[in-house]
Amino acid sequence: MHYELVNNVHINTDFWQQEKAVLQADKLNLLSVGSAPNFAGIMQHEGIQKSMNLFDHITKRTYHPGQYLYFNQAPVPTGTNIMVNADGYITLEYYGEPIGEMKLYPETNRAVKEIDYLNPDGSVDFAEEYSTDGFQFTKLLYDEGKPQEFQFLNLAGQPVIRYYYFDNVINYITIENPETQEILQHYDNLSEFVARQVAEVLTPFDEVTVCYMGGEMTALRYTKSHNILRLSEPPFDDQDEVRGNLLGILNDDIKYIQEVQMDRNAYNSLALRNINLDKAKIIE
Repeated sequence: MHYELVNNVHINTDFWQQEKAVLQADKLNLLSVGSAPNFAGIMQHEGIQKSMNLFDHITKRTYHPGQYLYFNQAPVPTGTNIMVNADGYITLEYYGEPIGEMKLYPETNRAVKEIDYLNPDGSVDFAEEYSTDGFQFTKLLYDEGKPQEFQFLNLAGQPVIRYYYFDNVINYITIENPETQEILQHYDNLSEFVARQVAEVLTPFDEVTVCYMGGEMTALRYTKSHNILRLSEPPFDDQDEVRGNLLGILNDDIKYIQEVQMDRNAYNSLALRNINLDKAKIIE
C-alpha cells in the first residue's frame, strides 16, 4: 500500500488542501500518527476514504457515522446542572458551585468535545475528551493543574495507552491489555513509541511519503517500507546551509529514507553545491 504519513491534520491550511488533492488524485492512504479525538470526523468531513490513525489502530477504536454526544446527555455526576451562558460558554454546577466546564465541537449541534473538572482554585483536576461520534477518547489526570497521566481508551472505556508525566514532560508510555491491565509494551518517550508502533503497522511491501523532516520523518526510522521524502521546505536553512536532515539523507547517513522528491529549482541549487543527488528525483 502507498501511505502519506502526517502527524495531525489541520484542515484550515494551504498544506492540507495540497495534501488532500494528492490523496484524492492518487487514491493514497493517509496515516496520521498524532492522537486526535476528531480524526474520523475530519476524514468524513473532508471526504478522505482511506485513512488510519495510529492511536485508533492501537486501541482498536472504530467510528460510528452520524452519532455524537449531545451536550445535555453528557455523563456528568448526578445532580450536576449543565449551564449554557449567553456567550455560549458552558459550565457545570453542583449545588450552585462551579465544578467544571464543557467544550463543544465547532459547527455541530452542540456535540461534546471535552469536559474539564476543576479544583476549587480553578486548576484542572481531570478532563475527559470525546471523539466526534460521542465515545470517550481519553481521561486526563492532573495534579495542581500539571499533567500526571493521560489514558487513551477503547470503545468500552478501558485504558489501552497511558502517558506518564514528570515535570510536564512525558517520561514513560505503556500499552496494556485492557481486560487484565497487563503491560504489553513500554517506552521512555513519545518519539520511540510512535516509531516502534509505526514499524508494526508498515510492511516491506508498503511505500510511504512524508513531506517534512521532523517527527513525521523520524517516525519511519525502524520501518522496512520504501520511504520517500517529498521536499516541502527550502533545501537551505536560515544560514544558507543545506538542512541537516536533508544532507544526511542525500549522503545516505539516514538510510531509512530511500528517495527525495524535489522540484527542479531545488535540485539545481543542490547540484551547484556538488551535493550527492543519487537519492534525489525531480518532480514537476
